[in-house]
Amino acid sequence: MLHLLSPSRLVRRGRVEHVTSDAFRHDPAKATAWRSRRVEAYLMAWFVVELGVLAAVVNGVAWPAWIPRTIIIVRILDIFQTSVNMSVFDQLRTEERLIIASAVRTLVLSFLNYLELLVCFGILYTSIIESLIGATGWMDAMYFSVVTQLTIGYGDIRPVGHARLITVAQGLIAVAFTILILGRIVSVLPKIGSVMKHSFDDE
Repeated sequence: MLHLLSPSRLVRRGRVEHVTSDAFRHDPAKATAWRSRRVEAYLMAWFVVELGVLAAVVNGVAWPAWIPRTIIIVRILDIFQTSVNMSVFDQLRTEERLIIASAVRTLVLSFLNYLELLVCFGILYTSIIESLIGATGWMDAMYFSVVTQLTIGYGDIRPVGHARLITVAQGLIAVAFTILILGRIVSVLPKIGSVMKHSFDDE
């Protein structure tokens, strides 16, 4: 259901709609290339928005605190629901076979999404910097986001209040996201049987 609320539906169709479209049936390569460019443009637009929000929060722009937080939370949910749908639910919503066009591209986009999560949570921490004991500015907030998402946890910065809930959410989302991405990568690797058969045939 979350995919219905995703901002991405305003600018691009999901994979299910893509593979069932007339354009895909007529020319799969062209339709897929066009969709890929739109996905990349969508991702770059979000990077610009995130950097803008970060700059506004760091410079203390006078706007209600709920505005940057809402923008960032929407993006975090968008990234997570996209990963869940691509890895789990898309195939259940259609009888068509969904194929990943490029394993390398999928890996790169997934890595960029992982970096986005680091930045998004860093922005949230920056907006509540007073709830991070030991943090003095936005760079400390970004650092805390990195060590939290990587589950390092040095302890030099400690969350209190609402920040504790955000750290729990970041940890859970990061672990789930990593599992989903690993599953997606494994699914595009060549089957062991086919590799073994190929090597036996060579002998």
